[in-house]
Amino acid sequence: MPGKNQDTQQKLQRLRQQYAEKLPERINSLEQQWLALNLDPQSIQYENLIREFHSLAGSGTSFGFPQVTALSREIENILRDAQTTIEQNSEQLKTEINAKLASLKLSVTAELN
Repeated sequence: MPGKNQDTQQKLQRLRQQYAEKLPERINSLEQQWLALNLDPQSIQYENLIREFHSLAGSGTSFGFPQVTALSREIENILRDAQTTIEQNSEQLKTEINAKLASLKLSVTAELN
């Protein structure tokens, strides 16, 4: 049955390619959401951003981008942890998230080239 296995591998490769093509746009969207965020940990936008990074972390490994998973998970955890201390550390939070986003973008660029 090598034909079936080969078909499956080709389908998986196409799915990975489609994911990879959309990845830079998705990360840019997350970055824009982050930049527009009012750092209100109780806001819907803040919660949505956490969910988006959670989703990206989950899909990264599935499609062969472990660094995307690792960095997205780090950002998700930073945002979750900051929910209790955001007013005290807002500048530190901004700096940390911006650095992680830059690393994430760099990682994706390296993977795709």
